[in-house]
Parts: sequence; structure tokens; C-alpha cells
Amino acid sequence: MIIKPCLLVVDDEPDLVQSVKDLLRFDYRVLGATRALEGLALLGSEDVHVVMSDQRMPEMTGVEFLKRVKDTFPDAIRLLFTAYADLNAVTDAINQGNVYRYISKPWEPDELRTVLKQAVDQHRLQADRKRLIKEVQEKNAQLETANQELQKANELKRAFIKVASHELRTPLTIVMGLSEIAYKQGRLPAPMDEWLKQIYEASSRLNERVDLMVKLLLAGKFERPLRPADVPVAELVRGAAQAVHSFVAERRQKLALDLADDLGTVRVERDKMHDGIVQLLINAIKFTPDGGAIRLEARRAADGSVAIAVSDTGKGIDADSLGRIFDPFFTRFDVSRHASGTFEFDRRGLGLGLTVVKAFVEMHGGQVRVESRVNEGSTFTISLPPTPPVTSEAAAWSV
Repeated sequence: MIIKPCLLVVDDEPDLVQSVKDLLRFDYRVLGATRALEGLALLGSEDVHVVMSDQRMPEMTGVEFLKRVKDTFPDAIRLLFTAYADLNAVTDAINQGNVYRYISKPWEPDELRTVLKQAVDQHRLQADRKRLIKEVQEKNAQLETANQELQKANELKRAFIKVASHELRTPLTIVMGLSEIAYKQGRLPAPMDEWLKQIYEASSRLNERVDLMVKLLLAGKFERPLRPADVPVAELVRGAAQAVHSFVAERRQKLALDLADDLGTVRVERDKMHDGIVQLLINAIKFTPDGGAIRLEARRAADGSVAIAVSDTGKGIDADSLGRIFDPFFTRFDVSRHASGTFEFDRRGLGLGLTVVKAFVEMHGGQVRVESRVNEGSTFTISLPPTPPVTSEAAAWSV
């Protein structure tokens, strides 16, 4: 059903009011009044879009009437019938904004329809503008509320970061201090002395990470550029192997190193690449049965790129899981095998280890790929370009 615009005609001549009703009845819902006060009463009870008033009326002039309309019902578009003699008063009324347009008497029907159409269009434009302003105000109010909530959440976040930092640093300080004291005693049999040294070095690195993470989080900065340096490949690979030596021994596995003589150096951020290789080795340890074999090798290709591969004789990865092995939190959906252990056979954590490896390698412009056969084993290969680009990546991996 089409809703017609509502038109109010106010004129002290009933015949004129009726003639307008007859002329426009198909296009408008026409209301009529022969007195200004009657017209005001109709405006109070009806949703009127356009008001047409004669200028010369007994109670008040059309200009005075339409000024009251403007003050009380500002959304209604105001039109004035007028003779030539009243033109100056009408011009003043238009300039003051009390009247939208005037229509000379006698009018032409087509001219009247044109003016009315323009008036209705003006009313719609005003209505749309008010609606949009209201929507903007509502959105602004919602944004203000959301901003206040974000500020509260930010305050909570900062408080949590400070508390978490304290909770992390306290046990780290104890571990670092006691391991350093025990190591410096110098009376421990092998391999206990080497274990203590590794505990101290690893906790020191973790303490540095915590410090950096807290600084970045409190500053609201979630990324930083890499800080690469020329690192000997053989030294990097041997360091990663040494870091997991005790786990390999505990599982009675064999870790073989196969390093080419021409490895040279690679430009990387040492800690990130060390962590990436260690994670691949821990992955191999966890998914290889006791007594199994793990192989860590490094080669330099003719184009100068470096390949570091970790192979195992473990249980392998099924085809359905192979395509998602680097996805965050992907653990092959076997919740029953979740554990917080580091090296126990076939125990699974949060499913972030390989995701971190992929992120670290890609920061250096490299790639990591996997090949696997179920019950035969897997091979993860890190490929680093000769001169990797220095990039800045997501905060989750940048600290």
C-alpha cells in the first residue's frame, strides 16, 4: 500500500479549499481548514508533510500563521498563496525561513503540482537527514560506550601484565640464581654440570623474552623488526642438538648430525632460528618411539641457500593431517593425548610449536616443508635464502 503525502490547505474561502482537495485527491491526502487556529489544531493531530496557507486571513496573516507552524511543527514544509500586492511581505518571510515557496494567485494546476512535488521532496530530504543524524548519534553513543569499555579493558590488561610479569620473574629469578650457584660450585659429576649450565642459559633467555614481551605489551607495540646477524650454520645446528641432548638420552634414542663442510654463515636472528630447530627436534623426539633414530643435517645449495632438515623414524603423519600440520592449535583432534610434557612419546601440547617454527622461518624469507609416511617417519626441512629480507611480522612471533 502506497502512503500518500499529507497536505494541509488553510484558506478562509471554503470553495478554494475544496477545489484544492478535488484537484489533488489522487496524489495527496488533503486536509482542509478555513481558520488558522483550526489549521494549527490539525497539525497537532495529523502527520502533515506540507502546509499551504493563504496570506490574507481574518485571524492572522499567512506569514504569521506559517511562522507559528515553523516554531511548533518545524518538519512541515510551508507554502504561501499570495497576490502580487503582498509580494514584499512574502519575500521577507522566505528570507527569514518561515516560508519555503510562494504560489501566486490564481495558480496554474501544473505549476501547483510542480511546487508541491518539490515541497514533498524537501520534506523527505529533511526526514532522511534527521534519521541519518539520529543514527550517527546512536552510533557515536555506542562507540563512546565501547571506547569506555576498551579503556577499562586496557587498564585491566596493563594490571594483568604487571602481575603476570611478577609471577613469571619470581620463579625465573630463583631458577637462574640457584642454577648459577650450583654450576659455579664445580663439584658436580657429568652430565649434571652440563645440565645446570643449560638450565641457567635457557632461563636467562626466557627472562630476556619476558622482559621484552612486557615492555612491548605495556607500550602497546606488538611488533619489532628482526635483528639478524651472521651466524655460523654448524654452530647454530650443534647448539640446537645440544639443547635436546638430555631428552634424547632419556628416551634412549640416537641423534645423528650430518653437517656439510661448506656451510659457512647464514644471516638470521640467532634465538629465533635456534628455537625453530629445537622445536623440530622436540617434535621428532615426541613422535619417535623409545630407541628410535633422529637425524639432523644441514646443506648449502649451489645458489647459496641453506637447508636444515630433521628426520625421524617415528609414527609419521596421516594424509588428512599433513596439510594442516602448521595450523595454530592443530593437534590432530586427539584430545586424549594432550599433555604438558616436553618429550614423552606421542604426547601433544597446544598445537603451536610448528606454527611458531613456520612463522620464525618465514620472517627470514625462508620456507618450511614436511614429508611423511605413516609408521615410517617424517622429515621437516627449513630452507633459508642466501640473503633473506629483513621484515617485521606479527607480534605473537616477534618477541
